[in-house]
Amino acid sequence: MYERDANKYLNNYKINLTAFMKSRALVKLNSNNIGEAQYNRICNTIRHIERSDISRMSVKKIKDIDIQTFLNSLINDYSDSTISKIYGEFKQVFYYLYYSGFIKINPMIGVIKPKSMKKSTKRRAMTLDEERKFIEFLKTTNIDECKYKNIFLIQLFMGLRIGEVLALTIDDIDFQNNLIKIDKTLTIDGNGKIVCGNKPKTNAGYRNVPLHSKITKQLKEQIKYERSNKSNLLFPNSKNGYIDAKRVNYKLVSILKDLGISGISTHSLRYTFATRCAECGMSDIVLKEIMGHYEIELTKNIYIDVQDKLEQKEINKFEKYLQKEKLVK
Repeated sequence: MYERDANKYLNNYKINLTAFMKSRALVKLNSNNIGEAQYNRICNTIRHIERSDISRMSVKKIKDIDIQTFLNSLINDYSDSTISKIYGEFKQVFYYLYYSGFIKINPMIGVIKPKSMKKSTKRRAMTLDEERKFIEFLKTTNIDECKYKNIFLIQLFMGLRIGEVLALTIDDIDFQNNLIKIDKTLTIDGNGKIVCGNKPKTNAGYRNVPLHSKITKQLKEQIKYERSNKSNLLFPNSKNGYIDAKRVNYKLVSILKDLGISGISTHSLRYTFATRCAECGMSDIVLKEIMGHYEIELTKNIYIDVQDKLEQKEINKFEKYLQKEKLVK
């Protein structure tokens, strides 16, 4: 504390930028403010910074122009999402350094978050025709031919994240109350191993999702198929362990290619479910709870994507009303 107040601490110990970022991430993990999955995502973001010269600079000597120059160097190679994450790490660490008294001026005050030059890939849901074709394929295919078929159907009809589906145990299925309990997800630990976290992606991810009537039969089929499985997982791999989500995605892309469908991933199946919910008029509040979104803006973005279809639906209601009241022929 004396060295910090005497403005000597950072000079004496020459603590660099990424060392501070890692230490703050570890504090958040150890204080249970973030889970291991989020901690790993933060570490991945810090690795982008570690490749640059600024990472080796003492935080005491970093100026706003150094940060701005580094961030501007990212615009050709990184997406807006990645740039935002990197910018956020800078903002958090210098906020901490300034308000803890380690530095006298916060260099982030004058820094502007740049925009990526990369063309963003817009996520998309399946069209109705594509979904019909895919569901027909799954209905006419047994588990031995496609062991992931029920994973795909759960995502299409219940909107679960792929990590949530692969973490399901047989005990999570409540047929009596027609619910699936979501309280965990698969993630990758610091050694790159697939593990099951003890909580979902966000706190909003804790939820009981109503069972779709079309899924009940599929779940009973899956439980019967895996009845000899010692791990109690609903979807185990051949060694009774966790299935790699990348394998599921690879198989999905392969199937859809044969069906003449492209640009769809396992996350797109979740988004397809949400899109159908928005199209049928489900309220964004209800959809938010089902999807496990931590903020309503994420859910509202789905409605923006189907705005034209929703507006046309409402106009059709208006026209029918006018005809009913004989205001138009």
